Parts: sequence; structure tokens; C-alpha cells
Amino acid sequence: MKTHENRTLLSKVLLRATTCLLLTSGIGISPAFAVADLANTVRTERMQQQKVSVSGVVKDKNGEPIIGASIMEKGTTNGTISDIDGKYTLNVKSPKSVLVISYLGLKTQEVTIGSNRKVNVILQDDSELMDEVVVIGYGTQRKGDVTSAVASVKAEDFTIGKIGDAAELIKGKVAGLSITNSTGDPTKTSSIMLRGISTITGSVTPLVLVDGVEGSLTTVAPENIASIDVLKDASAAAIYGTRGANGVIIITTKTGKRESRANVSYSGYVSLSDWFKTADFMDTHDVIYGLTPFEYEGYDTDWLGAVTRKAGYKQNHSLAIDGGGKNSSYSANVTFSDEDGIMRKSDNRNIKMQMDYTQYALNDILKFNINMLYGRQNYTNNNNAYVYRQAIIRNPSSPIYNEDGSYNENFNKLYYYNPVEIQNETIGDTRVNWSRLTGNITVEPIKGWQTNVMLSMKENITRGETYYTSKYYDQTQKDVNGYASKSEGSTRSDNMEITSKYDFSIKKHHVNALIGYSYLYTVNDGFNAGNGDFPTEAYLYNNLGTGAYLTNEKAPHASMGSYKNDNTLIGFFGRVSYGYDNRYNLMVSVRREGSSKFGNNNKWGTFPSISAGWTISNESFMKDVTWLDNLKLRAGFGITGVIPGDPYKSLYKYGYDAYGDIMSPEGDWIKTLAITQNYNPNLKWEKTKEINIGLDWGVLNGRLSGSIDVYSKKTVDLLYDYSVPVPPNLYSTTLANVGQMRNRGIEFIVNAIPVQTKAFEWNTTLTLSHNSNKLLSLSNDLYETENFKEVGGVGEPISVGTHCMEVGHRLGDFWGLKSVGVDKDGFVLVQVSDGNGGWNVKPFNTNLNKEENRQRLGNGLPKIYAGWGNTFRYKGFDLNLQFTGQFGYQILNAQRSFYENNSIAYNRLKSAADWHPAINADGTPVMDEATGKQKMVRLSNSMSQGIWSGQSFAGQGVKSDHIENGDFVKLTSATLGYTVPLSGSIRKYINHLRVYISGQNLFCITGYSGMDPEVDNAFLSPGIDYQDKYPTTRSFTFGLNVNF
Repeated sequence: MKTHENRTLLSKVLLRATTCLLLTSGIGISPAFAVADLANTVRTERMQQQKVSVSGVVKDKNGEPIIGASIMEKGTTNGTISDIDGKYTLNVKSPKSVLVISYLGLKTQEVTIGSNRKVNVILQDDSELMDEVVVIGYGTQRKGDVTSAVASVKAEDFTIGKIGDAAELIKGKVAGLSITNSTGDPTKTSSIMLRGISTITGSVTPLVLVDGVEGSLTTVAPENIASIDVLKDASAAAIYGTRGANGVIIITTKTGKRESRANVSYSGYVSLSDWFKTADFMDTHDVIYGLTPFEYEGYDTDWLGAVTRKAGYKQNHSLAIDGGGKNSSYSANVTFSDEDGIMRKSDNRNIKMQMDYTQYALNDILKFNINMLYGRQNYTNNNNAYVYRQAIIRNPSSPIYNEDGSYNENFNKLYYYNPVEIQNETIGDTRVNWSRLTGNITVEPIKGWQTNVMLSMKENITRGETYYTSKYYDQTQKDVNGYASKSEGSTRSDNMEITSKYDFSIKKHHVNALIGYSYLYTVNDGFNAGNGDFPTEAYLYNNLGTGAYLTNEKAPHASMGSYKNDNTLIGFFGRVSYGYDNRYNLMVSVRREGSSKFGNNNKWGTFPSISAGWTISNESFMKDVTWLDNLKLRAGFGITGVIPGDPYKSLYKYGYDAYGDIMSPEGDWIKTLAITQNYNPNLKWEKTKEINIGLDWGVLNGRLSGSIDVYSKKTVDLLYDYSVPVPPNLYSTTLANVGQMRNRGIEFIVNAIPVQTKAFEWNTTLTLSHNSNKLLSLSNDLYETENFKEVGGVGEPISVGTHCMEVGHRLGDFWGLKSVGVDKDGFVLVQVSDGNGGWNVKPFNTNLNKEENRQRLGNGLPKIYAGWGNTFRYKGFDLNLQFTGQFGYQILNAQRSFYENNSIAYNRLKSAADWHPAINADGTPVMDEATGKQKMVRLSNSMSQGIWSGQSFAGQGVKSDHIENGDFVKLTSATLGYTVPLSGSIRKYINHLRVYISGQNLFCITGYSGMDPEVDNAFLSPGIDYQDKYPTTRSFTFGLNVNF
């Protein structure tokens, strides 16, 4: 088999598709694609100097025209790219000029013009560039040399439309990466989890690096991201040591290219949004008909409408420039976004700026790079989750205002307040500023040997100020003149990394070696202050000292607080990768890391990894298998760590003793100190050992390819709080490393080009992943605890755990009462233990919520995550459809638990009035003597709120179950774009123009009765659709991309 030719075919298909997308998206791209975009766009001021006009067609070896090939006049920034038919026209200085024709994946050619005015070029395949470059820890690697589980998504494959953070760009595109956003709040970001749960007290969020520096999903504008690479297994992530157990997400931003003209691009969109779905609560008619506990008050108020806008709105504008000279490159981006959520006073305004400049010197021996980033976020402070709750439980026949203009309130009902009042009488905002300055100096005295010094300083400052007016409900109840508070918190980090790497080849051998040192110091500090009962409300939060709370002898008092903590992380690391003849690859790495967060006996840890790859398709015995393009087997092993958030977990902590006041000889009460945390010198990081085996494959000349990864990872030394005797200990609990947990899973990705013609192409990608989790132990000889614990909850008045955590079982199991139907009196019948391993059936009451009566009721973690992306291209049109799905899990519909109940004194769901078939305790139907049919009943108005999940019993479905099947398939994003053909004089000013319309969260196929089955994966208590959360939204976006 001719491996390189087959790879060439595969790469060409992908590259042509990628180029079409780039050309239709208007993204600012490198000179290889966008230098002097399109013919006849040469700078006007040079027109008089250009004396020769050259034209021609660029084709590949099969005679197909190449779209987007770069045609440059050598030694200048004058150039163009080939159009959709491969044609180009370029004015050059003289017949002595040399054309440089290039295209990614093909060999660059140089042609001297001479007397030719028609220069047709055929570009040949370049096997050395066939494999895509992916970003790995502290460097890059050819995809063909990768031996670990690494996924890479480039900008041309990102989701387009209304994007809130970087995770939404790749949602559904990376197998094993769960990305959810279960709220419509404009300030909230995505919840992400990779390959299951590796801790029970820490975080499951992967490490996020932005251009090599630790950041977040919102650090940079999505429009300025060039690629997102995900290091999924421990053999790839181990080089990041204690931060890599949850995987690593590497975000690389766009940069300029040397010897390229200035490329200016603009992208912008406006978006309108509405609720994805709303809950169906009782209205005024139901009040009149007596289906609620309310008296009819003569009004018809849409309370949810009173606290929301007619539609959410967002505008986003991004302006970028990049380019470079012979010895420098530069890029800059400014992005502004302004969003108003559907609920009033929910908004989010951002401006993000980034600049990158690189200077080369001494014939490229020295390279200097500086990268500056600044962002500012501003949003209005609100309590919209509580506003939403008050809006849905409010009497729809009550007015918003009384006749005298005051807010209509009924303080006789507990926790029952006017939602309009809560919104209007809360004043304040939060301002977040972040900045980062990064400098790199690279020395390359010998070709292939690079030493780099990176210094980075970043700071994040959050300031908040809030004022509750005298009309706010709790201020009215206390009869005080307002309450104000101010706070500020900051995080500052100093980061230094020194790396030295050497890359060389000897015949068929290729070696890359890396050694490095890293230093990261982080300090957090902040303060807060609050005061109330001011002489005037004109001050708001701007004159805290005038409040009367400062001088109160009795509560309420003014408040004040401050904090500061710091930590240091130091690492030494090295890596060697070896390849032989494009067949065999081996990579070994190790990191030795020390952290100030751990005990004196365990401040340092070692995190090694090893991985290997065998490209079977390049073996001589495979040469006759012509239908196989690629077949590669990978295997890897690595150890990573989980580091706690609190920097002082191993030390004694002191606080004031709540019951330890003593009286001095002078008769004054003196507060005394007490230990609040035990000292543990043996505290160390949680360690995760992972084995990954993968298979990459490709067939049919690049039309069908994919990969399969199987992994098993075991986390040991889990951190957990253990009860200990006092004395000898000074506090009743100690944090220690004891437990163990296991995760196993499998991941699939399939890429296909089902249809490909000159005018039409269909690309599709399917991702599937499955993870199985098991808690192996929580105790050892020194520290013991119960093997079972109830966790989770939904809040008062349902004050029971919703999940259980038990050794020998997976995390995320729902835990509660199992229902079997509804009795003749409208009470839900639940199973209770008979004390002998069997079950009796009784009407529900809260006294039955005992451990012996509760059972496992499903699990809130999906067994399967799926993503299906499709791209269709026809001439100037493109259509992108991204589907996502989750299967094999349950959801606790907390809104039904709270509001599908006829005993509450508030408004309720319309389904609370549904009729249910009545059954006896033995499951037999209760017959209605009057009709001869099974008796139908409504839920009793004497039955308390609770949580239960049922089963079909004697053929009767249980309609009132609160834990439901959560399986769904959702059209997460759909984008229809059109590249506008440009001609005439307008091409002197605009190189490329694309318009598009996009929709997010368009529809969902599910049996779940709640508002949205896509809920957060809170790892100890997943699958809860909380009763009062800000609902998810559906949006429609109109966008524009322009290259100048």
C-alpha cells in the first residue's frame, strides 16, 4: 500500500472542505489562505509600480482546481489566493518577479515569470505535511506521532452563533467531554467534566490553559481562538502533574504570520432569545374554579411576564488584525459583547482585548514574544432565581401594586414576596477586571534546539456593590432605611516556565527531547463590609459609615470581613518522544512537583507516564491492502494528581469559640480561640493511575475514519473528612487521604464524507462515550467511616438527601421512597420496609423518610454521551447541524416535587389537578360504585411535599413520579451561511463577505416532562432539575463575517 498517497487523498479531502469553510466564514487566517484575499485586491498605492499582470489556474495532480491556494510575489507582501475555480490574477513588479504558490498539505512551488503571462501550476502532494498538528503539553506534535488520547478541534470546525464561552465552541465534538449549560442566565458558564469523576471533595473541572498559562473558559473571546486541544488520558496530562487528573484543555489563540500583508477582519452578530420551555402553573381561571389555595382578588397578573422582557437580546462585535514582516509578526483582537437576558436585570457586558507581537533577530536565533490580554465584565446584581420562584408561586389574581402605589404584599404567608419588588428595589452591580502580561524569549543556537523562558503575570479583580432600599421586603419588615454592602476580591498569579527542547532526525529515526522547570505563585485576598438604616437613601452603597447598624448595641449589626491566602507550586519535568520510520512511536515523561498546600511529609510527588504507538498500515505486509488508509494502535499509562482548593488544609486553624467567652477580672467578656481544623503532616494529593488503549483507523481514501479509546483509571488517596476522638485530637474531624475510586469507559469518534461532488459535499462526525464509576473504599486501618452516606438535597421544606454515596456502588444514585400508585384518598402509596427484607405499602408522610425505607431510584449521570455534527456545502451555501444527546440516566424534577402538590399555600402546577387511577395497597384497582369503573382521584390537599419515584404496579403507571427518564436528543445548534460573490470595484475593499443565520437549542426529543433535560452534572448529586433555576433559552442569531 502506498501510505503517503492514501494519506494525501485523505488530507486533500479534509483540506478542501476546511478551506471552503474558512472562505465562507470570513475568519482572519494565515497567509497560506488569506494573503491579499482574492484577485484584484492589491493595494491601490502600489498599482503604478506593478507593470506585469499574471493569471492562471492552480490545480492538484488529479486536475482538480484548488480553492484558496496562496500566490505570493516573492520577497514582498503582494499576493492573492485562487478562487472557487482555482483561478487567480496578480499584478507584479516586473518579468523578473518570482511567484510562490503554496497550499497546506501540498509542496510549495516557485515560478519565475519571464515572458509568461499565463502561469498554470500543478501542486504535488507533500507527505511531510499530511498529518494535522495538535497541541500537547509544552509543545506540538504531528497527529501521526501522537500516542495518547488527544482530541483537537480547529476554528473552522467550531460551533457558530451565540457563544457564551469556549466550551460551547466544541460541544458535542469531543468524545468523553461532557459540556452542559442548564441555565439561561447570561453570566453563567458551561459545566464541564471529562472521563467521569476522580474525586469526592475536590473539583472535576479540567485544567484550562490559554496560550500555555492557566486561565478559564472566558479568558479570551471565542472569536480569537485558533484551536482547542483536549488531553484526555493520563499519559498526555501527566506532564501537568497535580493539575491534570481531570484532563487538560489547551486553548490556542490566533497569531500573525511572518511575511504576510495586514489582514483585517470583522465578525459580528445580533441574537434574540426566548424561553426554551416554560412551566405550566395555575392561572386566574384556576383560582376562580377553586383549584388553588388563593382567594380571587379581581386581577389577572402574569407574574412571570412582569419580571421578564419580551425577548433576550445580545450583540457581539469582534475586530481583528494580523500580519507580519520578514522578521516579525503581529495580531490584535478587540471583542465587545452586550447581552440582556430574558429576566429583567439579568445582563452581561464584556470587552476583551488581546495583542500578540513576535520579533525575530540574529537570523532567527533569537525570538521575542509579548502577549497582552485585558478583559472587563460588568453585570447587574440581582436575585433572579428567587425572583423566578416568587413569580411562579404568586397568586395570579393579585395586583402588582396597591392603589396607593405601594407594592402588594402579604407577609402573613411564609417566604411569600412580591417578585417585582425584589427586582426593582435591589440596586447594584459587579465589575470584573482581568489582565495578563506574558513574555517569551526563545533562543535557537542550533537548528532544532530551542530554549524558552516564559514569564507571566495575571490579576483578576472582582468588585461588587449592592443596595436594598427601604421598600425591599425584609427592610420593610424590619422598618429600616435600606442596607448596603461592598466587597472586593482579587487573585494574582506569577508564573515562570523554562523549557529546553531538542528535535532531530537521523535517517528513519526521529527524536524530540524536553526538559523544563515551572514556578507558580498565587495569592488571593479580599474584603467585604455592610451597614444599614441610613439617614438617606441617596447615598446607596457610597457612604457605608453613616448607617445606624454601626452603633447598634443589639442585632442587627454592621458587618466587616477580610481574607488572604497564598500557595506555591513548583515543578521539574521532562519528556522524550521517539519515532521510527513512521511506524513506531514511544513517549516517556515525568514530572516532579511540590506544593505548599500539603503536609510537611508529602509536599513533593512524582507523576510519570509512558505511551507507545504502532502504525500498522505503514508496515510492508500491509502494502496490498489498498482500501485501508490508516491503522494505528496506541497504548498509554500515566499518573496524575488532584490538588485541593484550600491552601492550608494540612495546618491547624483557629477561630473564635462560639461558647468559650470568659470574663476578665475587670468584668468584661473576652472571646477565646478554638481549634477549627486538625494538623495533618501526612496530607498529600489524590493520585489517579490511568491506562488507555486506542485505535485510529481510516479507509476509502479518507472518506471514512475514526478512533476508539478504552480506558481504566483508579484514583487512590481520596481526600475525605473523618471523625476522630477528642482528645488526643484537638478537633472532631481530620482531612486525610484514604479512599479509592475507579472509572472505566470507552469512546468512539467516526468521521465520514458520505457525499462529495464538485458542487456539493456532506461531512459528518459522530462521537459516543460511556463511563462507569465505582467507589471502592472510604476507610483504612487508621481512619474509618460509614460506607454509606446520604448526600444532595433540594432545600426546604423537603429536607432529605436526594442521593446516596456507598462503597461498592457508583456515585450519583438517587435515593428515596419508591411509589406504587395513588390510594382512594389521594395519597401516594410508597413502599416501606417490613423489617424482614420485604416491603409493605403505606400512604406517604414525611415520617416514612427513614433510611430503611429508602431505595435506589436510578442515577443522575448519563451512561452515554453523544454528539452528531453535519456540514453541508453547496456552491456558496453552507449548513451546519450539531446534535447532542444523553442516554441512560434519570432526572429529579424538583419543580414537580415542590409544586405538583395540593397542600402548599402557594400557586402550583396545573398537573396538581390531574386525575389518578386509585389503587389499594395490594395493587388492585379501587372501583367507583357509581360508574363501575376504576375510581379517579386528585392528589390530597393533606399530603406533604416529598420526593418519590415509582414503578408500574398491577398495570397502573404512576403519573406522580418525580424522578423521570432523562434521555434526550437535542438540536443544539444549526447555522445556514452564504458567501456573497464579490466583483468589480468592491473587491478592492472587501475580500470576503459571509452572512449567516443560526439557532441554538432549537428542539429536543425527550420523554422528560420538565423544562430541559440537560441538567448540570454536580458529581455527588447529579441529575437534579432544580425548582427555581433561571430557565434555559432558545436563541436565533443573525451574523456577518467580513475580510478587508
